Amino acid sequence: MITRRRFVELGGTLAAASALACDEAPPQLASLLTPASDPIAPPATDTVDLVSHVVGRLSFGPAPRDHAEVRSLHPDMERAVERYVDEQLTPRTIDDTAAEARLRRYGELEESAGELYEYKEQLLLASLTSAAILRARYSARQLHAVMIDFWTDHFNIDSAKGDCRWLKAADDRDVIRAHALGSFPAMLRASALSPAMLWYLDGRVNRYGAPGDRPNENYARELLELHTLGVHGGYTQQDVMEVARALSGWTVRSRREVVFGLGKVEFHPEWHDDGDRSARIAVFSMRAIRVERDANSGRNEQRNDCGEKPTKPANCDHFSPGRGNEGNQL
Repeated sequence: MITRRRFVELGGTLAAASALACDEAPPQLASLLTPASDPIAPPATDTVDLVSHVVGRLSFGPAPRDHAEVRSLHPDMERAVERYVDEQLTPRTIDDTAAEARLRRYGELEESAGELYEYKEQLLLASLTSAAILRARYSARQLHAVMIDFWTDHFNIDSAKGDCRWLKAADDRDVIRAHALGSFPAMLRASALSPAMLWYLDGRVNRYGAPGDRPNENYARELLELHTLGVHGGYTQQDVMEVARALSGWTVRSRREVVFGLGKVEFHPEWHDDGDRSARIAVFSMRAIRVERDANSGRNEQRNDCGEKPTKPANCDHFSPGRGNEGNQL
């Protein structure tokens, strides 16, 4: 049976060979198609043991030496697995030299949002794809790589839309990779103010001009329906509109509008609807991502109150479909 790791290897090899229009795999890629030199020791029993189960769930598939390395962490299997999980939950403590050496060729992915506009969008997309495959194959921080894949799907951004062609690389670095194993409220706030997300879900054009103006509700709806509460989270259309009003005024500098400061996120108070809000916003699981005016300095900032009620049942059910739906009332 082919493992997920092996599938990633073969898929990446085929993609690279196709892009290069090769009849045969290039020498530097051929090694991926040859059997590993180190023998793979299968589990000692006919059933999958605890180490194999956990490594399989927390990675893109076990590498040849993974089983033996986890077992070496402690004589007791359960304690060994606990140590492995603890290591994976603190990725910065794991030596990832093998993956980092291969990723250095994609230095453009570490450029600031503004500098990314200097590159061709096709190059950035190809680099993002290749980097993801390399991490899945070579990174010792396997759980981190798996969660990057999970959150990339959850906070989906189509890189074909507008300036997302350039800004998606910054979102991958500053939102997804930075928060993949961190705080969900912090990730949610970072995503809400991500230049790429402001572009993709039209937050940058959610502007209030005069009484009676309707806000652009695209991001607010996705925030409630997909990013947090879920489609059956108990919110109403009025709640969507109220959240959209609370988030009005944010924008990002676009290549269509300016020359300098491309990709910079800004808040324009003159575009923000600061009228009375429905009190219902305050009882959402994330207690809304709302705009507050600092009366002393005149600055505006976006504050995330997700941390105050992180275990709201509707939010938990959205990420854990197996849970019951008891208590999902706002």
